[in-house]
Amino acid sequence: MTFHQRPLYAQILVSIAVCLSAIFAIGVLWYQGPSALVLRMLFVLVWLALTITSIILFVRGSRTIYLLAYALPFTALVLWFAAIEPSNDRAWSPEMARTLTYTREGEKLVVSNVRNFHWAGPTTAEQNWETRSYDLSELASVDVLSLYWKGPRVAHTYFSFVWKTGEALSISVEIRKEMGEAYSPIGGFFKAYELAVLAGDERDFYGWRVFFPSEDIQLFQTKANPVQARALLLALLENANQIAATPVFYNTLTENCTTEVWMLTSALGKGQPRDWRILASGYLPEFLYDQNILDTTRPLDEIRKQSHILPAAKLALHQGLSGPQFSSALRSASIKGPRIDSSNKQ
Repeated sequence: MTFHQRPLYAQILVSIAVCLSAIFAIGVLWYQGPSALVLRMLFVLVWLALTITSIILFVRGSRTIYLLAYALPFTALVLWFAAIEPSNDRAWSPEMARTLTYTREGEKLVVSNVRNFHWAGPTTAEQNWETRSYDLSELASVDVLSLYWKGPRVAHTYFSFVWKTGEALSISVEIRKEMGEAYSPIGGFFKAYELAVLAGDERDFYGWRVFFPSEDIQLFQTKANPVQARALLLALLENANQIAATPVFYNTLTENCTTEVWMLTSALGKGQPRDWRILASGYLPEFLYDQNILDTTRPLDEIRKQSHILPAAKLALHQGLSGPQFSSALRSASIKGPRIDSSNKQ
């Protein structure tokens, strides 16, 4: 078939398909290719040349069989990418060296690998991992915290569980960084990171962020009653045990910190709402507000003005506070909204 015989729409559709597949292939080569930058760039350039040549030959009317010159290596690349498996055995960054696991006997929880680092700077810390015991019957509430580390549209989500004694346990679902590795949302589509569930002391998790002056942490107290908080905590802990036993890859869309919010909505009897703000992490407080999970007796803007905890964290660190005293200092910086009465089974 010649150029004049091949329909224009066929040229356009095939060219788009080849370009889209090339974007995927380049992502795979960049994030899963050789560690040497020069080699990765060489592989990417070769693939670009293959893509452009294949499109030109097709548009000019060369036999369709020449597309096999592109389709065969692309198929091989897809099969290789599909075969890449996650691992719990890598050279992890120190703060990611251990992930939480737990055991339960009746109302007693034993949580292992609770991180309690003493941070002296953004990358300097006295490392400390602890095993802590908690009484489920004493669990009081759960808070959601949003860490804005890259502008107002992107945030990382934490859950903090607070006991009647004032003790708090923070849980974070995030990428498990290797030594020298940095986060890329694009890399999250290409198996660049494993998923980790971390447990930490609030002084560690939130106090660490005072060394990053451009960041902001906002704390939102939820309406979850103790029964609902318990359901969420156990769901997160079970997920952590599963990941510790069988590693999984982080995915920017389907397996990340914010998609775990469905565990929260499920615990509060709201199912798994389909909402674009589940993925647009910076807008998670708006989503929670609309779902009546936060205090709705006040405008969200007013709640937000009281939610910034980093100044309180900095002062608490300066005062040498730790444990329940540190957690109390964080919450004294915000106006507490009403929680659902513990008798409400919603």
